[in-house]
Amino acid sequence: MNKLKKVQFIIISTILSFGLIVSAALISNAIDKTNKLDNRITVKGVAEKRIKSDKALIKIIISNKNENLDNLKKEIDASEKIVIDKLKSLKISENSYDIENLKIQPNYDKTKEKASQNNEETVALESKILNYDGQEIISIVTGDIDKAKKFYENLLELKLQSDNIEITKPEYIVTNIDKYKKDLLVDATKNAEFRAIEMLKVNSNEINGLKSMTQGQFEILKDNEDILNKDEEMQNQIYKRMRLVVTATYFIRY
Repeated sequence: MNKLKKVQFIIISTILSFGLIVSAALISNAIDKTNKLDNRITVKGVAEKRIKSDKALIKIIISNKNENLDNLKKEIDASEKIVIDKLKSLKISENSYDIENLKIQPNYDKTKEKASQNNEETVALESKILNYDGQEIISIVTGDIDKAKKFYENLLELKLQSDNIEITKPEYIVTNIDKYKKDLLVDATKNAEFRAIEMLKVNSNEINGLKSMTQGQFEILKDNEDILNKDEEMQNQIYKRMRLVVTATYFIRY
């Protein structure tokens, strides 16, 4: 009987020992996987570039008001002729500007209500057109960025010939943004790798390949390097500052 109990005890002990070994192996494996998952570093890479615009836009706005629609059109046409003559004198070709269709907005005498004779009902008066607002925009687009400001200054003389003409400041535009985004992405990626390498050097570790990378924010910002124009609105600055951020995760080699 005692022998049987000893055998049972040995079997139970063996099973328990085996169970502990298996559990230890599983835990060890889980810890190993967890360590592998933690063996990575995530950094942000940043790239900036100062870009010169390749197009400039200047708008000439002709506006007027008149009670007579035909007279309004004649006045707008007269102002348009003044502008076109000026553009010709500046040797700005017809291909460089576009004349939008004349926009006309009637202004109504707001409907009023008056009490009827019995003061119980109201009767609406018919709407009456008081006058008309007219506006025509001539947009000039040039790739000669360095001359755009001079064009603008010369066009300001039109205001001396007509009170109904306004000229907007040149707006400078970068048209090939996608090309610069690709260049910035390459630079931001290099910057992310450099940051990861420098951070791992502290513990004498190295990167062991790229796990993942995502592109973050892309911005077009004001240019602060041009002291003379740093107070201008961004759209009125010839140079723009482009900035792109990436987030990269690298494996670590210990």
